[in-house]
Amino acid sequence: MKKAFDFGANLKKLRKERGYTQHRLAEVLNISETMISKYESNTATPPFETIQAIAAWFHVSIDSLAGNEPPNTISLSGLTETQKEIIKALIKVYNEKNTHSICKITAENYELLGRILESLM
Repeated sequence: MKKAFDFGANLKKLRKERGYTQHRLAEVLNISETMISKYESNTATPPFETIQAIAAWFHVSIDSLAGNEPPNTISLSGLTETQKEIIKALIKVYNEKNTHSICKITAENYELLGRILESLM
């Protein structure tokens, strides 16, 4: 049976994992620290726009905030189209290699890693 939805716990866990205080998250979202506390304790529900802002800030999907996303999902939110294509290609390479044997870095991997580095500059 699926666990009950707990937005507050998900938000608090994500905030702590990323090293943010309630005060800093409140600043980023331009809301009060008290509201962050209320969201985390589930005594208030954020408006959809705030949920969108939280997801965008932490580079996660709204589904992951709601606990509806598998734990191994990678959010591509906030990345450029080029970066998204590079990540997708890398995942494809590793998925293909993992079905055959232990993954070793190949010329294709190096090329993809080079594209990632180029996109960061």
